[in-house]
Amino acid sequence: MTTQPLNILGAELRRRSAEALSAAAPCDREPRQLLVEVDNPGGVPLHVWTSRRAYEYDAASGVLTLYLTERTPALPDTIKMISDHPRTPSQVEVPPHSRATLELGVPAVIRRRVPAKGLGMAFVEQAITRIDQVELHIQFADTPFDKPAGATPEEHRQRLRTQGELARATISPTGTKE
Repeated sequence: MTTQPLNILGAELRRRSAEALSAAAPCDREPRQLLVEVDNPGGVPLHVWTSRRAYEYDAASGVLTLYLTERTPALPDTIKMISDHPRTPSQVEVPPHSRATLELGVPAVIRRRVPAKGLGMAFVEQAITRIDQVELHIQFADTPFDKPAGATPEEHRQRLRTQGELARATISPTGTKE
């Protein structure tokens, strides 16, 4: 297990230009981008997740929470996973005694679960507007996050949950807030 830290130094929130949005792949057309600077003060390379697994937004406080980790909040008891196909995360290698910038898309809306009849659940969309703080959960390890040959989805998910460590920080981003 990794014993050296990954430091989260700061973040900048930017609006993406119309040209950048039109040139982006359909899955990467989020209107804002969060640039997160991280530091590896240790003597070995760190493999740092750049894949967002989950996110939350509290409009009242302006806090956006981003999970770049398999260690996300558990699903409610009312939701049953019917197909489990974990993906190996995108990751960047941060060399020893170096810094890197993670480029994270910020969605325009969040879908919230609300009570409903029938299956007991429905969703409503809420715009992500003012972002005063970003709570980051970033998983990292001193070895790459890979899927071992022949691993079942359950084995791969378990490995993703347990490999490496978690860096956390709540920061006020610079740049465009709305």
